[in-house]
Amino acid sequence: MGFGGWGKGKFGGGWSPWQPMFMKWGKGKGKGKGYSGLKVDPSLKCWIGNLPEGTEWKALQEHMNQAGKTTWVECFSGRGSGTAGVAFSSAEEAANAITMLNGSLLNGQAIMVDVWVRSSPTDAPQG
Repeated sequence: MGFGGWGKGKFGGGWSPWQPMFMKWGKGKGKGKGYSGLKVDPSLKCWIGNLPEGTEWKALQEHMNQAGKTTWVECFSGRGSGTAGVAFSSAEEAANAITMLNGSLLNGQAIMVDVWVRSSPTDAPQG
């Protein structure tokens, strides 16, 4: 009746001290659990490519502020290393950044600034 946590034994209601290691704990916001990214209109965001290795977000923000006020700057790591995302307060500023800063030098390297396009799983290379 109370063996192994099943039934209404010592620990009551079907729980045992052995179960936590096999249970999925709540819906936390840890790495890979429910991170949904920045909720900003894509027309306000720019994709940045060909970033010099070790570029910090603050240096990129100062560079991108030449085109308008940035509201979000993130240098990606892992598979997205060498790329970044930047959001501006208006679509005009984002368009201005693309025309003004595409090919500009950051830490001695020409960067690419382009429109933000969210890649879907179907866009990923197969095989």
